[in-house]
Amino acid sequence: MTWNNGGHFSDNIKGALQCINTLSGDANGGGDIAEDLIGAIHHCSNAWNHTDDWTSDVKCLILFSDAPSHGLVAPLFSNDSSYDSYPTHHPSGLKLNDAISSLLAKHIDLYFCSFDPNSTNRTEIELANALQKHPENKSERGMTSIPMVPKGQHKTLEESMIRGRGKHIIFVLDESGSMQHLWSGVVEAYRQYIDKRMQSQNDSDLISVVQFDDKARTTVAKESLSRTPKGLSPNLQGTQFYPAALEACKLARETPSSHTPSIIFMSDGGSGDAPSAAQEFSVLNDLVIQTSGKDLELHVIAFGSGADNAQLQQIANASKAGKVYTSANVADLASLFVSIAANSNIATVLESEIAKRLSEAVSEKLSLEYFGR
Repeated sequence: MTWNNGGHFSDNIKGALQCINTLSGDANGGGDIAEDLIGAIHHCSNAWNHTDDWTSDVKCLILFSDAPSHGLVAPLFSNDSSYDSYPTHHPSGLKLNDAISSLLAKHIDLYFCSFDPNSTNRTEIELANALQKHPENKSERGMTSIPMVPKGQHKTLEESMIRGRGKHIIFVLDESGSMQHLWSGVVEAYRQYIDKRMQSQNDSDLISVVQFDDKARTTVAKESLSRTPKGLSPNLQGTQFYPAALEACKLARETPSSHTPSIIFMSDGGSGDAPSAAQEFSVLNDLVIQTSGKDLELHVIAFGSGADNAQLQQIANASKAGKVYTSANVADLASLFVSIAANSNIATVLESEIAKRLSEAVSEKLSLEYFGR
C-alpha cells in the first residue's frame, strides 16, 4: 500500500484501518504451512525507500504471523511439502542476515506477534539470535516477542504440530429423497466451507465426506484441503442416522495422529435409530477425550422445517462440545458452514487481546529505550 505521495507511511488512521480491513477480508493463498516471513521483513525494511519512509526517530516493524518461516519448520516436518515447500532455501534466495542487515541499516526495531507461539517458536529464536550476533548490530538491538495467545502446554513444536495442527473434518450429509431440490445448495455450502478454510490457510486440514440416505457411503476419504473434490452426487433414498454414524466414526478413528477429528452432521429429517447413532458418537467422544484431552467437536445442523430437532439434539449431546444449529434454507446453511469454518468464537477472543498485549509490549520497550536514556 502506498499513499498519495508514494510513501508507505501515513497519519491517516481511518484510511489505514480501511486498507487493513480490505486486505484481511480478501486473504487467500497458501499451499503449505510455512510463510515467507524473512521476505516480508526484508521487503519492508529494504524496498521501502521513499523520502517519507522510515523518517521517524522511533522505527518499528511489527510482524503478525501464526506460521514458521520457510526453512524453519520443525525438523520432523521439514521434508513434508504440505508444511514447507522451501525447506532448504528461500524462494528468492534471501538469507536470514539479509533481512537483519536491512533492519539494522535503518535502525528499525522488530516485534514478532505470534498467534501460534508453539509453531513460530523456532523462527522467533533464529531471528533473535541472528539479530543479536549480527556484526552490524553495534547498538545491540533485539527482537521483542509478543504472544497474541498464551503458549500451549506442549513442550516442543513437534508435539504441538502432532497433537492438532490440522483438523480431519468429516462432513455427514443427508442425501435422502427430500433433498432432491436442495442438494445443489448443500454442495455450494460445502464448497464455501472448503474455500473459507483455504482462505484462512488451514492447508493441513483433511476432508472426508459421508453421504447417507437409508444407507451410508464414504465419497471423500481423508483428502487434503487443496485436493478435495467440489462436486458431490446424491442417491436420494430414505433416511437412517445409524449407518451414517458408523461410517463417520470409522473415518474419525482413522484420523492421523497429526490431526484431530471434527464432525459436521447435517439432516433435514428424522430417523428411528437416532439413539443408536448418538451412542456411536458417544463412544467416539470417549476415545477423542483419551487421545486429546478434549471432547469431540460435533456440529449438528437441523436443515429445513422437516428436521427433527429433538433427535438431532440427542446426537449433539454425545459430546459436551456438541452443538445443534438450525438452518431454514440453503443460504442459512452456507452461512453456518462458513461460520463453523472460520471458528468465529476464537477469532473474537483473539481480537479482544491483540490491542492490549501489543500496546503493553510496545509502550514498555519505548519507555526503556527512548525515554529512559
